[in-house]
Amino acid sequence: MTGWRVRDYTPDDLEAVIRVDAESGTTEESPLFPLSDAVAALQALHPAVVATAEEVVVGAAVSRVEGDRSWILRICMAPAWRHRGLGSDLITALEHRLFAGGVRTVHAVLPDGETGATALHNCGFDARPGLVFFEKRGRVTPQAVSMLASLGAELPPGGLWQRVAGMQREKELIERRLVLPLAHPEMAAQHGVELPRAVMLFGPPGTGKSTFAHAIASRLGWPFLELFPARGGGGLGVGGGR
Repeated sequence: MTGWRVRDYTPDDLEAVIRVDAESGTTEESPLFPLSDAVAALQALHPAVVATAEEVVVGAAVSRVEGDRSWILRICMAPAWRHRGLGSDLITALEHRLFAGGVRTVHAVLPDGETGATALHNCGFDARPGLVFFEKRGRVTPQAVSMLASLGAELPPGGLWQRVAGMQREKELIERRLVLPLAHPEMAAQHGVELPRAVMLFGPPGTGKSTFAHAIASRLGWPFLELFPARGGGGLGVGGGR
């Protein structure tokens, strides 16, 4: 007798799943997938299961399907129900639904020692040693990109800063005084460096002012908006990500 029942997730379970997820973490590391991703998958009705004890949700496993592959976004359990086999039951129930739906491979990435890691091992998931996980997060939200695009802004492609030729002294000065404090504001605050609010580039046409501004936006991962005096603007602008 396990003391719980595993069933399919229903939309009425959302608040309870969020509550259990908030109680479930056992490490200081943030999950690979933010809670918003898990909520979006639940709202889109990707396969998910919950465990209940006396009609109270005490655990959940949430997935997202991408073609014939899927990711387990969440394995969460109320603290009182850990180390009792609940995680293995949740994962087994979820993978049965995934494989029945045509999924061929199920992936999961957890911080070392996080809730669910032992259950994944017990369910036959293979750890892949020797891998390094790389991550880069965009500095601008999709909502901000949409708003800026309506004003004519663009997100420059990466690598423009490295491709700016010549003017090495100027590049080093801008990198030190402008780019680094804006790219690492927490570190700047620790060293008492005040974040720059503006920078003025001046010179005759064709000397690279627009190229520099465009490349700086690329370096920071910020949108770029060019304002023309004839249209009522006041020069060149690099849209900030903060």
